Amino acid sequence: MAVLAPAFAQVKLPPPDDRSIHDFAGVLSPDAVRAMEARHKELFQKTGVAIVVVTVKNLEGEPIDDFAVRVGKEWGAGKKGEDRGIVVALSTGDRRVFIATGYGVEGFLPDGKVGGILDGYVIPSLRSNDFSRGLEMASVALTEEAAKEYGIKIEGLPTLPAPARGSRPPSLLSTLFFLIFLAILVFAFARNPALFWLLLMSGRGRGRRGGGFGGFSGGGFGSSGGFGGFGGGGFGGGGAGRGF
Repeated sequence: MAVLAPAFAQVKLPPPDDRSIHDFAGVLSPDAVRAMEARHKELFQKTGVAIVVVTVKNLEGEPIDDFAVRVGKEWGAGKKGEDRGIVVALSTGDRRVFIATGYGVEGFLPDGKVGGILDGYVIPSLRSNDFSRGLEMASVALTEEAAKEYGIKIEGLPTLPAPARGSRPPSLLSTLFFLIFLAILVFAFARNPALFWLLLMSGRGRGRRGGGFGGFSGGGFGSSGGFGGFGGGGFGGGGAGRGF
């Protein structure tokens, strides 16, 4: 049986500088970068929780959850043996964001809570292209959760505003239509299995295989570094993501 090639090419990550913010897309303000760097450095020193923020222009087809986990693993976010790493990945071109959680923080940052942080504080700003505010809100919310978990205080941590109202749950009618559509698909694939493979191969054929990332250039505002939050890398796929 032939092995199917991936629909995208993973590009090589550059080595991380000793800082927590890597703005390869060039969308964050210097003030936002400085505030997050100071906050993340203090949090790491007091708790071992390492928040890493990465922005890129596009992912050339790589799913953003895979990318965020890959950043956490390849860069080794968090201390070795503790794995308290958090990666906030933003692709401006794909208009996707994902927060990946390391093994050591999944207990107080389950997927549902991470999704709530995105919905309540991050996505509204990203939708209006205010990337600095959106990622700052993610930084503050994640820092607040870690500080509560470990019983510490972070100097000058802003107070979060009231979260945005979540989207309404799907109506009964829309749920019913979805279930009918799903049943039709299952029935069609059961009667003609070749249809499933035809659609799968068609989708893979459209994948981009180039290695141009379009995102790794620049990434700092003269940050002084000293973050020190690399050395772990234990990530198992926890977290949540959204489109905007």
